[in-house]
Amino acid sequence: MNLALTLTLLRILFVPVVILLMYLRIPGIWSGLAFALLALTDWLDGYVARKYGQVTEMGKFLDPLADKILVLSVLIVLAVQLRVEVFSVLLLVIREFSVMGLRIAILEKGGRVLAASKLAKWKTAVQMLALFLLLANWPLAVLVYYCSFGLALVSGIEYFRDNQSYLK
Repeated sequence: MNLALTLTLLRILFVPVVILLMYLRIPGIWSGLAFALLALTDWLDGYVARKYGQVTEMGKFLDPLADKILVLSVLIVLAVQLRVEVFSVLLLVIREFSVMGLRIAILEKGGRVLAASKLAKWKTAVQMLALFLLLANWPLAVLVYYCSFGLALVSGIEYFRDNQSYLK
């Protein structure tokens, strides 16, 4: 296993730490910083993979999965704590599982690993910023969250529009 994949797996393994900090109600900045550290591994694993020629099909599949595990875990806890609307989180969960299902359908039909689109990368960056701000209790966090929500819906539609041929 290469360094890029190791960073991706570490992102998944340390999600419970962020969740624990959220449940212990430790001042928000600490859970926010723990989340930010994991979010930075999303950028770092991609950088390492490209710089050192460690781009793999497994990495292309696991990286977005790790993002989903991190983001959805935090979103679900925020919804349980009534810090974001439950309905918005439900829509995001549906979006993420739908796109993951599309990825799997493409693979099963002998297609390629569906890499993240540019818009989806922006969605992830804005979403992670929003979650950091929400965890840290910053005033404009909800506004950034709803911007990321809009990007999530549009990028989800884009995935299905651009890959219709695999759905027939």
